Formats: sequence, structure tokens, C-alpha cells
Amino acid sequence: MHVYEPYNLCSMKQFIVQQRVSSAKELNAMKDFLQVNQLPADDLHLDNSILLTYYNADDALMGTGGLELYGSNALLRSLAVSPELRGQQLGKQIVNDLLQQARQTGIQEIYLLTETAFYFFQKLGFTEVQRDQVPDVIKSSSEFTHMCPSTAQVMKLVLV
Repeated sequence: MHVYEPYNLCSMKQFIVQQRVSSAKELNAMKDFLQVNQLPADDLHLDNSILLTYYNADDALMGTGGLELYGSNALLRSLAVSPELRGQQLGKQIVNDLLQQARQTGIQEIYLLTETAFYFFQKLGFTEVQRDQVPDVIKSSSEFTHMCPSTAQVMKLVLV
């Protein structure tokens, strides 16, 4: 478990604590948070996934992120930050934590779909790719097949 004091939050005296989702109760809390933030959540599961949640000192869920693991590839999804903390670097921290987890797991490439955060992910090193360049195992995920629209942009990051 990691404790962060995100930038620009010092006056709020608010600490953000990361935890890995490991129970059905934690998974349901994450799903509820994602739905409130208008992101798909029905197909999230604990198997072959790394799911992270971030809570403040009041035990309120403030952010989430996840990786679905497919061999040496992963699908980044479920990145959400509570509206009051957007722009405070928590989203960037969540992605960095997920990338660290991916490296420790031996992941070589990470893919994602986005309709609204293209430039955010581009700043973090992701590049746009065409759907036909995505490995079949990722294209067969529920995120690709029916959770995200075909208009969503596909991005990739190669881990070195």
C-alpha cells in the first residue's frame, strides 16, 4: 500500500492511499465509482487483472485504474478520478502505478481505448495505433468488442 500527498492538496491535508482490489466487496465499490464517473464497469473481474483503488483520509474512493492481463500484453482501463481531484496529478499517479505493476508482471505492451483522454495519455507516452495493429487477444476483450464504441481511439505504450 502506498500513501501519496498529491500536488496542490497540501491545504486540504488529504492523503491518498492506494490499495489493490482483492475482494468482491472492493470490486463492487470500484464498479460503483466507475459507473458514477460514466465509465464501463459491468465486465470488470478480479481474475487476470490488476485493479487499484485510491482512498482519501475519510475512506472515500477518489480514484481507480486497472489492467487486464493477456500474456505479455495488457489493456489499461477503468481510469477515473473523483471530480474534485481532477487536475491534481492523481490520474497521472494512477497510470504510473499501473505501469510499475505491469513491468513487475512482465508486460511488454499496454493498449487502451479512449474517447475523452487522448491528449492525457499522449503526454504519458502512449501513441495512437490502428485497430488492426492490436493483438487479437486484446481485440477479443469485452472492452474492444462491446463496451467501448468503435469511434474510441486506440493507443499503445511499449514498456522497455
